[in-house]
Amino acid sequence: MPASETAAVRHYQDLGAWVVADKETARAALGDASLSSRTVENGFYLPAGLREECAELLDVVSRWFVLRDGEDHLAARRAIQPMFSPGKIRKLRGDIDAIVGQVLDELPDSGVVDVVPRLTEQISARALARLLGLPGTGVDELHRWARALAAFLAASYRKDHARAAQDALRQMRVRFQAGADGEDTIWNRVDGSPEDRLATCSMVLFGGLETTTSLMGTALWYVLENRLVEQVTGTAGAAEAESVVERVLELYPPLGHVARSADADIELGGCPVSRGDLVLVSLTGRDPFEATPPPTPPPRHTPGAPRADHLAFGHGMHYCSGAALARLETVALLDGFGRRHPQARVHDSTWGTNRTYRGFDRLGVDLSPRAGK
Repeated sequence: MPASETAAVRHYQDLGAWVVADKETARAALGDASLSSRTVENGFYLPAGLREECAELLDVVSRWFVLRDGEDHLAARRAIQPMFSPGKIRKLRGDIDAIVGQVLDELPDSGVVDVVPRLTEQISARALARLLGLPGTGVDELHRWARALAAFLAASYRKDHARAAQDALRQMRVRFQAGADGEDTIWNRVDGSPEDRLATCSMVLFGGLETTTSLMGTALWYVLENRLVEQVTGTAGAAEAESVVERVLELYPPLGHVARSADADIELGGCPVSRGDLVLVSLTGRDPFEATPPPTPPPRHTPGAPRADHLAFGHGMHYCSGAALARLETVALLDGFGRRHPQARVHDSTWGTNRTYRGFDRLGVDLSPRAGK
């Protein structure tokens, strides 16, 4: 190991970035004001002509508050925080249960079903559409928009990705502007220009849709493989369902890392990081680029109180606004699915190859006949 690297922090020459792998060092990095979230200002590698063509895209993404620091971040965040307050989330439980029930009703009574497109993608999209102010928007369309933005941010130098992301934002703008006035939605809560509203709504869609889908899929897999359906179902199982969700977040967080840029020369985990260096902070508690698919079966589950000392939702100022909603949706899914299909088993699965956005590409579940049928 080079002298400039430690077990907690290492430099990837091919990425031109530092990677923070150790959980405690990552926690410190996420709270370090010298490490800025403004990583995209110099991160778009579009040629000059395409920059002009995609000026709308670049302007909107640059307004995302997750890519801002200090008061700029806090002011934009405060506008939508009431949508994710504990009281608001409690009131949403009935709506989320109804969405879960509707999606479960659309599944067949038995047989092998890929629950990623048929169940987890459906629930996450329908719940988020309600908060954003996009009721009636197709689930496939929501996921297509989110994936277009993700593809652009992962490879902004590609012309096709930039154009697809800009098209997605334009379609979103039309849908939002056609929404009902006066409703308590994220679109209507954001202050500022239509561009500011579109920025926050597209950021929430990008940040929450696929990650919540992944969390629900991994949690369902974990429950089925550990034969925990009875333990997490019903009122008596609510606490254990919450414990399962925290364990899954600890073991298999949907987001592998977040990016930061050094605003000054600093020392990080014993390593000299220079001003302008890119730092990738792991949310997994280990090197995110050495990740492997989850073992089958997963580690045995030990019942007990929920653990929430992981970094799956980040830490500090940038802690995920929608964390409580993602947890609520996942607990509701485990309960609803367990009631309908108490004898279901995992039939086959394919873990995704993306090491940043982590989860099952396919989760085939052999449904038991519905309870009561």
